[in-house]
Amino acid sequence: MSTKGSASVRHQRLLDAVTDGIQRVEDLAEALDVSPSTVRRGLTDLERAGKVVRTHGGAVPVPATGELSWTQKSRRNSAAKRRIAEYAADLVQEGDVVLLDAGSTTTFVAERLAERTGITVVTNGLGPLWALREAEGVDVLLTGGRLRQRRGSIVGEHTRGVLDRITADVAFLGADGLVPERGVNCPSPELAAVKELMLNRARRAVIVADSTKIGADPYPNWALIPGEHTVVTDAGIPEDARLRLAADPRCTPVVVAAGQAPSSPAPLPD
Repeated sequence: MSTKGSASVRHQRLLDAVTDGIQRVEDLAEALDVSPSTVRRGLTDLERAGKVVRTHGGAVPVPATGELSWTQKSRRNSAAKRRIAEYAADLVQEGDVVLLDAGSTTTFVAERLAERTGITVVTNGLGPLWALREAEGVDVLLTGGRLRQRRGSIVGEHTRGVLDRITADVAFLGADGLVPERGVNCPSPELAAVKELMLNRARRAVIVADSTKIGADPYPNWALIPGEHTVVTDAGIPEDARLRLAADPRCTPVVVAAGQAPSSPAPLPD
C-alpha cells in the first residue's frame, strides 16, 4: 500500500487483505508494508464507506448482502452511540409520545427511556422492544407488519398504516448514512418509506447517527427529511462533515463529546 498510489488503490488493497482473512491491524500493517496508524486510518475510511466493520484490534468485511445485522451494528462505535443515546433520551419529557426507529443507536435510546415513566413509545424495532420489555412506566406499542430479520425491523403496508394514524411529539431515527440536504440513507426502499413517514408524523425529528454515518451513502435508497430536524452525533465527526451539517438551514447539529455529560437539551416545542 505505497503512499505513491491513489487513495482508492490503497483502500482497495486494504479491503482485499481484510476480505482474504488478514483482519488484525498489526497483521495488515505487516502484509501491506505500512504503519499500523496508516492501517487504522484506512480502516476508518472503509468503515465510513460501509465496506468493513471495525472490531477490537482490526476489522472484518461487511457481509456479502452488504447489510449488517442490528446485533453487528450494536457493536460498532458502541461507546459513541451510548453517549448519543444519553443526550437524545433527555429530550423526552413526561407525557410525550415517542416514535422509535429500529436500529442500534435507537435501541440504546430505548434502554435510557426504560428508566422513565409516563411516556408512550411506538416502535417498529425488535431492539427497542426488547430494551423496553420490562419498563413498567412506559406504554409500549409495536407497529406490526413484516419482519426484516437481519435488521430486526418491521416494515410494510401495515406498518405504514399504523404510523399514518399517529401524531408523535418526537421521533428518533437511526441512519446507515446521512447526507445534509439529501436525507437518511437506507439499505432498502421499505426501510426508507418507514423512516420518511416517521419523520413526517412527529412534531420534532431527531436523527441519532454516530460520526461515521455523516456524509456516508452506502445504499441507493433515501428517506427524505421534510423540514427542520436535529442531528445528534459524536466528536469524531470530520470537520468537513461538521461544516456541511451546519450549512443546512433546516438542521440543528448537536455534537456530544466523549466522556462529558451532555449539555441540557432544549425543550420540545408546544
